[in-house]
Amino acid sequence: RSQWNTKTSEEFALPTEIWRETIERFKRCDEVIDSISNGKIHEINDFITYNLDIRTFVYDLLSHTPDSDFIKHFYYALQNVTVLDPTCGSGAFLFAAMNILEPLYEICIDRMQEFHSKDSRLFASELAEISNKYRSNIQYFIFKSIILRNLYGVDIMVEATEIAKLRLFLKMVAVVEVDRRADNLGLDPLPDIDFNIRCGNTLVGYATEEELENDLTYGDMFANLEFKEAVENEMKCVSESYESFRRIQLNQSEDMTAYKQAKGDLKLRLSSLNELLNRRLYGTAQIEYTDWLKSHQPFHWLAEFYQIIKGNGGFDVIIGNPPYVEYPSKDVQYKFDSLATSQCGNLYGCCTERGIKISQPNGRFSFIVPVAITCSKRMEDAIELLKRTSSALYFANFDDRPGKLFEMIQHLRATIFIAHKSDSKQSATIFATKYNRWYTECRSLLFDSLCYTDVTKFSTSFIIPKMSYPIECQINDKLHRIKYITANYYGGRSSNESVYFRAAGGGYFLLIKNQKSITFINGVLEDVKAEKEIKIDDAYNNTSIGAILSSTLFYWNYIAYTDCRNLTRGFIDNFPIPLSAVEDEKTVNNGNALFADFEANKRTKDTYYQSTGRNVVYDEYYPKLSKHYVDNFDITLAKHYCFTKEELDFII
Repeated sequence: RSQWNTKTSEEFALPTEIWRETIERFKRCDEVIDSISNGKIHEINDFITYNLDIRTFVYDLLSHTPDSDFIKHFYYALQNVTVLDPTCGSGAFLFAAMNILEPLYEICIDRMQEFHSKDSRLFASELAEISNKYRSNIQYFIFKSIILRNLYGVDIMVEATEIAKLRLFLKMVAVVEVDRRADNLGLDPLPDIDFNIRCGNTLVGYATEEELENDLTYGDMFANLEFKEAVENEMKCVSESYESFRRIQLNQSEDMTAYKQAKGDLKLRLSSLNELLNRRLYGTAQIEYTDWLKSHQPFHWLAEFYQIIKGNGGFDVIIGNPPYVEYPSKDVQYKFDSLATSQCGNLYGCCTERGIKISQPNGRFSFIVPVAITCSKRMEDAIELLKRTSSALYFANFDDRPGKLFEMIQHLRATIFIAHKSDSKQSATIFATKYNRWYTECRSLLFDSLCYTDVTKFSTSFIIPKMSYPIECQINDKLHRIKYITANYYGGRSSNESVYFRAAGGGYFLLIKNQKSITFINGVLEDVKAEKEIKIDDAYNNTSIGAILSSTLFYWNYIAYTDCRNLTRGFIDNFPIPLSAVEDEKTVNNGNALFADFEANKRTKDTYYQSTGRNVVYDEYYPKLSKHYVDNFDITLAKHYCFTKEELDFII
């Protein structure tokens, strides 16, 4: 392993890879192939766990199966799957979903035509829909089917929903083959997707029948029964009107009068039902009803998508990038008292709960959210809800440096979670990845190289540790099984020794020292506000404690369990430090060498801020220049935590 951390030879390497990463990748590949050969991969969750290419697998299966019944049932399922983005914005996720579904439609149609050519009784009705009802081409038919049958979106901004519709329409128009001699140039009318892409507040309104029933437990019993009967009648009418309107669109009716009448009837029914529900939800609000409607923009999922919420039990697939907006704030004037996540303080937590509520019992649900969802106490309700309603959960974690997921956003440490919803009473199995960092040149390989590992046993009420490899689980196990008395190390105010740490900006190194940093502002000595002090009991050496907290082991644990930005006293207090490591003479000696090197490598900066008129003189530290001392220190620590050579090698 002498070349373990050097750049891999070009014939074996992916961009920026070192030998350690290359060999890990090859090893992983062998393990996956072995799992496939031994029949360990036999359900969709296994494809996610092993990060396999589901789309290519399905496409190949459809291309080569000799079973016409499989094609028939798959095509039927494909036409009926419902994909929702509950905060769709301009429709980027729906657009991507359409690009994923399109080749599956296409291969199904190719195979149906192939089977039909050999036996005219097979797929006669399915192919008749294409040949008789659509005049443009098969691709246009496919896009139209996906848009009408599969895609749904909601957003609070009406402008965003109009852009989303336009993007989908342009995708269809781009494949049209114009026939200048035919009526209307041979073009089909664009589909009406006003009832697929809707405007409203995802979080305000009745989502399910259960929510409505719960609301009816309050107030006058007879009035509630009358209200319930009126709502049920209206819902039935809305469902019938929607099916009639959808059928006219899919059949490509030339009768525009029937089309307009069906749409007008549906709008009227929906308006009547929404008025009923809005009045009930409004209750005794302290503002005028019209003002309340304008500020809250209630959206009743049960009414707007009755045929999906009631008929299908919810949406099959929910995807999206919900808003990361703190509340209460000037931008969020409404309350979410009916939501279990109402205290989480950020809209993405509430959107997560709403997504769970409106997905069907066996549905799939995935959001891109801040990495804080894996470690923030205030997100506990959202995490507990995901665990309680899912059979499997996946958390892929990403830094925003040096490369980042969203180029247009300055900084976003992100997590992509995937939930397989289940009504089983068993708690979810939880998988996670490490905190992925990559260079922009590696972006195209980022998702191909994701590696999940089972972290269920290490997940607490709101913590989902960020790890990718079984060896990390081994290290974590040993770390938290070791006998330690951390609390004894930290003394009271009268203690003479201290350790100092920077509370923010974790980056690639943590700055923890055995002496205070100083700053001069306009010549006056000031404490560094971002630096926090920990008093060390006089019985222990502050250099020894500080050096242990400066180890790569501590940094790895910090990355696994925090938001990778804020270092808190609470986290430090809970890090297990064995007494033998504190008292080891090598620990003290290595600590002295490390902190001396910190001081030797620091640079004094003198900066004048014209906007404030302040002249600031401060010390800037470069912990990376002392990495060899940190490595020596981790070697010393290894015996105290009973790490194997392989585990120590991984830590370094």
